[in-house]
Amino acid sequence: MMKLSLHCTINMQEVLRELLSGRGIEVEEEASVCLVEAGCDVPEDKIAILFDIKNLGCLIELLDKLGRVGKDCPNTMIGKSKDESYQIIALPKVFYFEARGNNVFCIAAAASDKLIREYKIKEKLYELEVRLPQNHFLRVGKSYIVNIDNVNEIIPWFGRRLILRFVDGKREIEVSRNYVKNLKEFLGM
Repeated sequence: MMKLSLHCTINMQEVLRELLSGRGIEVEEEASVCLVEAGCDVPEDKIAILFDIKNLGCLIELLDKLGRVGKDCPNTMIGKSKDESYQIIALPKVFYFEARGNNVFCIAAAASDKLIREYKIKEKLYELEVRLPQNHFLRVGKSYIVNIDNVNEIIPWFGRRLILRFVDGKREIEVSRNYVKNLKEFLGM
């Protein structure tokens, strides 16, 4: 098991401890490698990974890569259905992930039938951004990550926004202005 020490603000320590524990990385003060937040003292006797809060996504990506060395990216995940049972969800069946309050939900076609179901998942959106295959999944808003393979239509909307309509013909998501450029680059538009 990989071990890291933390040299950062108390608030950032809480965030990092959660991120690291979810990746099987142990926080230990005596570890030879440390994560150092910009502006904090860099220990001279350790290998330091310096990061800035603005680049937290890059740090998460690095931690995920370290945690996945030699492992394949899984193409399934576990979700909790409304009846409180746990279901295995195949990533190709996922339409999108939506953050609501403190929870993240996966909207996907059920394996047993053609119905679209909602599953509560434990990961946060920023964790999913790194974990999911980046050639299929894209963040399109503060609260959404979509599986572009299940988008049927892209509709221009007011104020340079876009609407994504999914293959079921019923579900739609608005791409916020801040994410339109990323979507167009992703699709080569």
